[in-house]
Amino acid sequence: MKTPIRSFQIAATGLDLLHQTRLKLASSLLLAERMDVALQPWSGQAVDLLVIGLDHPASATALHQAHALGVPTLLVARRFGAIARGELPHGATVRDLNEQLSTLLLATPDAADVVQGTPLLMQLARHDAQPAGMHLLQRGAMTLLVDPATRSIALPASTTLAEVAAQLDDATWSLTPIDVETFQHQYAYRLPQRHSFEALFFCIAHHRPELMPAPAAQASLQLRQWPDLSADDVPGHWLLAIARLHARPWRATALATACRIPQDAAQSLFSAALASGLALNQDAPVTPSQRRGDTHDSRFFSWVARRFGLSLFQGAAS
Repeated sequence: MKTPIRSFQIAATGLDLLHQTRLKLASSLLLAERMDVALQPWSGQAVDLLVIGLDHPASATALHQAHALGVPTLLVARRFGAIARGELPHGATVRDLNEQLSTLLLATPDAADVVQGTPLLMQLARHDAQPAGMHLLQRGAMTLLVDPATRSIALPASTTLAEVAAQLDDATWSLTPIDVETFQHQYAYRLPQRHSFEALFFCIAHHRPELMPAPAAQASLQLRQWPDLSADDVPGHWLLAIARLHARPWRATALATACRIPQDAAQSLFSAALASGLALNQDAPVTPSQRRGDTHDSRFFSWVARRFGLSLFQGAAS
């Protein structure tokens, strides 16, 4: 699977026309590194990077504001005689700018430092969250809509759930409440894809399991219903485990053993079921299935595999 595209916001101030043009081209070339950059003028907003032309009279104020906000900077000035991290001499080429942008944008904290609490999208999509109208979420070039009333999110045609999951824990998401009429007139054509909260949480459990709440130790669980899944976002070897959870309650350890999947994969499935509201918790001890049900279960599991275009037992062994 390809690395999901990450979105970034860059602002610029104090650059002359030549350097502004080169910055635009350098930013667009970052798509080759699966980095989607939105370039905008500086107005004191929080961004991922601020590019400042220090030769401009107002540059000192912009630099002071950036430091106060904790915004990383890339400085361009005649007084710089050589290229250094975060510094470029006047006349910097497109290649110079591109390399600096890539280095500075990817110099992000480790995931353990970034993940602080539950990401905004996951808070809005929780099964016990109170519906409060539609919410437009934006970060860089990525825009999506959260619709608690239908328990779904709307995405651009070219955006995948995996790409959303890759950016969930970024702290610069903006939230704007909107009504149905505004969505229909201004955003419906831009966000034609619909995905359920169930599909979102199972995708997160696959691609970003560290963001999911851990299930209780030794808990047993059964799926209330078959989850709404996308074959692109769910590993084939999960399908047998999902089918077994749909058929009867299991503990994570027993499920991992029965389906020959890693223990952490079973835990991720439990987390997705709990987060999406599909979990039927079982307090009583889980007893083994009776052999008389094996034929019925096998037929059901085979139907599930055919639905996803897979061989049941090949999926189990993956």
